[in-house]
Amino acid sequence: MKVRRASAGDLDAVRQLLRETWHATYDATMGVEAVDDITSRWHCEENLKRQMNDPQGCFLVAENADGTIVGHAGAAIRSDDVKSLSRLYVLPEQQRSGAGAALLAAVIEWAGRGAAIELEVETANTAAISFYRKHGFASDGKQVQCGGDPVAGPAIVMKRYVS
Repeated sequence: MKVRRASAGDLDAVRQLLRETWHATYDATMGVEAVDDITSRWHCEENLKRQMNDPQGCFLVAENADGTIVGHAGAAIRSDDVKSLSRLYVLPEQQRSGAGAALLAAVIEWAGRGAAIELEVETANTAAISFYRKHGFASDGKQVQCGGDPVAGPAIVMKRYVS
């Protein structure tokens, strides 16, 4: 498994990965139409390009041995000591392959020692909550509307400090 910074040539694969993983993860709880709506807005080419081209941001892909992109993570700087993990998704058939852990490790390295990493995770996404807990994240007790979007479901905020 190789993790690297994404390039412009990766955008279509990242968009497809996000569409596929969102449908696999959220169709049962949010409905197909809501997932289509959110992915068309949140993961449109314009938004992904802006995030990828942020020189201070973290826009990564995980690829398997044949170069196929199987995972993606995106993070941004919220303040000097707080980083925001905006997304971490792995294709359903590649989950539990180590791709998610490798992406998260790269984000933690990017965040740097002494930083806090915050994220929102939908309350219905118990697999993700378990993954983040396994990797040292804990709920900070806040519940929010995921992404501030009324179409998305409720989410908890989780945080981890980088030591």
